[in-house]
Amino acid sequence: MKNSILILFLLLFSGTLFSQEIAGRVVDEKGNGLPSANISNVTSKLNVASDLDGNFKIKANKGDNLKISMVGYTTKNVKATSNIVIVLQEEVSTINEVVVIGYGTKKAGAITGSVSQIKAADIVKTPAQNAIQAIQGRAAGVNIVTNDEPGANPTIRIRGLGTLLGARDPLYIIDGVEASSLNGLSPNEIATLDILKDASSLAIYGQKGSNGVVVVTTKRGKGEIKVNYDAYYGQKFIQRKVKMSDSYRYAYYNNTALGSSSYFNFTQPNNTTWLDEITSTGEVISNYISLSGGVDNANYYFGATNYKEKGILNGTEFERTNISSRNEFKLLNKTLKITPAINVAIVNNTPKPLSAFTNAYKQSPIVPVKFANGRWGVPLRDPATGLIDINGSDRFNNVGNPVAQLYYTNEQNKNVTLFGSIGAELQIFKDLKFNSNFGATYDWSRGYTYTPSREIYLSQNPTDEIADYPAASPINTLNQRRGSSYRWNWDNFATYKKAFGNSELTFVAGMSRTTSNTSENLSGTRWNVPEQSNYWSLDLSSYNTEIAPGSVVSNINSTPVVSIAYFARAEYEYDNKYLFSATIRKEGISAFQSDKRWAYFPSVSAGWVITKESFMENVKFLNYLKFRGGYGEVGNGNTLNSLNLPVFSSGNNYAFGDDQNIYPGNNQPYQVDPNLTWETMKEIDFGLDFKVLNNKLSGSVDVYDRKSSDIILPITLPSVLSPGLVTVNTGDVSNKGVEVSLKWNSKINDNFNYYVSGNYSYNKNELTNVDNSYFSDFIGGSINNGQWTKKVLVGEALGSFYVYQVTGLNGDGNFTYSDERVVAGSYLPTFTYGFSFGGNYKNLDFSVDAYGVGGNKIYNGKKAQRFGGENVEYDVLQDFWTPSNPNATNPTPFNNVPISSTYYIEDGDYLRINNITIGYTLPKVYEKIDKVRLYVSAINPFIFTKYSGYSPELSGSGNGDPLGSAGIELDAYPTNKTFLLGLNVSF
Repeated sequence: MKNSILILFLLLFSGTLFSQEIAGRVVDEKGNGLPSANISNVTSKLNVASDLDGNFKIKANKGDNLKISMVGYTTKNVKATSNIVIVLQEEVSTINEVVVIGYGTKKAGAITGSVSQIKAADIVKTPAQNAIQAIQGRAAGVNIVTNDEPGANPTIRIRGLGTLLGARDPLYIIDGVEASSLNGLSPNEIATLDILKDASSLAIYGQKGSNGVVVVTTKRGKGEIKVNYDAYYGQKFIQRKVKMSDSYRYAYYNNTALGSSSYFNFTQPNNTTWLDEITSTGEVISNYISLSGGVDNANYYFGATNYKEKGILNGTEFERTNISSRNEFKLLNKTLKITPAINVAIVNNTPKPLSAFTNAYKQSPIVPVKFANGRWGVPLRDPATGLIDINGSDRFNNVGNPVAQLYYTNEQNKNVTLFGSIGAELQIFKDLKFNSNFGATYDWSRGYTYTPSREIYLSQNPTDEIADYPAASPINTLNQRRGSSYRWNWDNFATYKKAFGNSELTFVAGMSRTTSNTSENLSGTRWNVPEQSNYWSLDLSSYNTEIAPGSVVSNINSTPVVSIAYFARAEYEYDNKYLFSATIRKEGISAFQSDKRWAYFPSVSAGWVITKESFMENVKFLNYLKFRGGYGEVGNGNTLNSLNLPVFSSGNNYAFGDDQNIYPGNNQPYQVDPNLTWETMKEIDFGLDFKVLNNKLSGSVDVYDRKSSDIILPITLPSVLSPGLVTVNTGDVSNKGVEVSLKWNSKINDNFNYYVSGNYSYNKNELTNVDNSYFSDFIGGSINNGQWTKKVLVGEALGSFYVYQVTGLNGDGNFTYSDERVVAGSYLPTFTYGFSFGGNYKNLDFSVDAYGVGGNKIYNGKKAQRFGGENVEYDVLQDFWTPSNPNATNPTPFNNVPISSTYYIEDGDYLRINNITIGYTLPKVYEKIDKVRLYVSAINPFIFTKYSGYSPELSGSGNGDPLGSAGIELDAYPTNKTFLLGLNVSF
């Protein structure tokens, strides 16, 4: 009986028992290995997947039918042979591209969420010190507000603004290292940027990715030794200037405002154009070189970049040097892969006060830069003659001399940022691997500010001498700063990937820990140091007695914030046409009370490749069509981190005891609700990806509905309950929108190919609900003259302007206003768009890129910041109220602080040509040199806007704080236009 059973078993499974293991490789038409291809033995029903290099092994007899399939490639049937190489032809080019998602990668054709990828060629096309600034207009749903101040970060908002008090920026992942920006990374080092936009894509990153995730993959080495060198030099200019009144018109306007015909003499000795006095031609120069290559078990990459910029504002300078090294080693018969990486950024920055632009706008043209005796010009007038006069007794405005302001500002800052990672990937067996990645960022900063107090006093009092300077006041002040910050994350996860039949299952599970907000900042201030800079030291001060403890020395240590998360993701694909993904993340953060720290954040998404269905076989014009949809929830606990609410504030002095001695102390500036917990973003997204007309036209459409609930807002309780502000979970914010991306790619002949692409995004932002009755009067948008311009209002967009409506002009030519303030729009655009076109004709290449926004408003703060005696714009003088011109646009001349009103609200719509580039690749004259390309570029050469100020792009201070100066032009750096010449060499 036993023998019979054994014989029957052998007969039934003889095909499997006696089959051999066939080795092979799946490659594309260029010979590159294709990972994750599905190899199916049709005869035995066995299935395997190719590894990262396209290699596979499958049990099969020679002659068995093998079916090889992969998303984005034409399915192929072959007969099994030894060491078989299977070449798959690309079906649709872009859907085969690898996209980086959380803790893994996927083919673009298998993506079920909303992800935009930007490649290295598009990043370096627009030279910039920050890669985010270079990709403006290239991804739908991504609003980027650039800032041309040397060393500044652009502001990026992905699908609107969902929180108010803080934590508005996306999470950056640089080769597995978490970062808060890309300012320490050279754009030349980046291979791809993958922007995860919808909640189903973000959920696996949890609360750190609540505002979107930008995943950065840097360049790596492979194959033969390669050397690349890129360089460019350019000159920078103010993109657009505001024409101000000259001396004659200034006198005319102010005389009219004062009701006098002779207060200012119309024939003044000076006619100063202050903007020209504080600006000059800027310069930018960049040099990048890399060495890369690899052998069978290792690859290497080494890169170095030096970027220098002299700003258009006199004295501003910025320099960054990047050195990076990335390697990969395969050990233990290639089952273990080790990937160390390190990047060092050394930054030197010489900033100048941006208020100089506002002062240049406001200062009178009759004031000279310097008087004839060499003393700085100030607004002094001789009452007898009405002329500017150093000995004049009448000071007619309180505006500083912007040239002197720049001259006496002496500040230097230096930062060294080190971020690196070490990763290990162990292939436990064919279908299971384990990854462990540790990444950290360390930042050291130091700087000083030297203030020559006595010289500044003399510059404002040009008839005084040194003896007139108050003896008790400091001759100068030196502030020195030291700081450090540290952030690290450690991710451990396992990936199981199994192909069976027409199905493929991928399961990822792991944990992540992040420690951030670990920083220390030490600051000390002393008086009367030596005037020579090489002797600037607090120890060499002649005034070393503290006025009160803590008043001249500050040492602030922040409270670290720890987050721990456990996550899992399951992905299923059937026949390359039915796609499914589900994610769960359990996360805790130390910023909340112990019973409020943990929360679960799920997501689910699915996709259907409709063109894979048999009923679509005869639809010839439609080459590819995929429908996808997803829902996800993502928490946000970073609001507390950015506000430091649980952290005690230092620098407070208290009197104790009978003698009332002053002692240093700390306090908690905000009341904290013990029930404070996560803000939660919930989003549903539906999308279509398609290619038509022989794959020439491709595109995608997304519709989303995002709701951020329990957002943290301050309320004011009655003093008997709690003094001061209390922060609570009390609001809901909605962002609803549509995104469309299209690209046409074709050629006229073998020598001439071209492309045209564009994207459009619409987003409606609204504070839909506040359910706490103590919430009111949350105002902002100060313009530093006692006036405010913004208020948080239910039913309106965050950052809405709330000002008085100008209703007309009364009988004396002054404005009349509404009784109550009105909503006058938001600085947030309701739509953004970008388009590009370009191509190649033989060795010549060209491209044009543009970006635009609309539906937003701007408050012209520099125009509104009047106290009396300031200059006015030339256009104001062209049409202001007089008895003979009662229908004028502008009121009668005035010299008092204006009311915040719609008069200063302007449309923020603009269309800007971001980049025009023409390049020429030299014919190959030496086989060792792969490419030599010369190009010329115009960056931001043209802008089309109705806004009357310097620039409609205004991110504001506080990194886009909706209640700060975002959307208000005041102390803002004008947008630049740059013309440059560049060189690319590779060999």
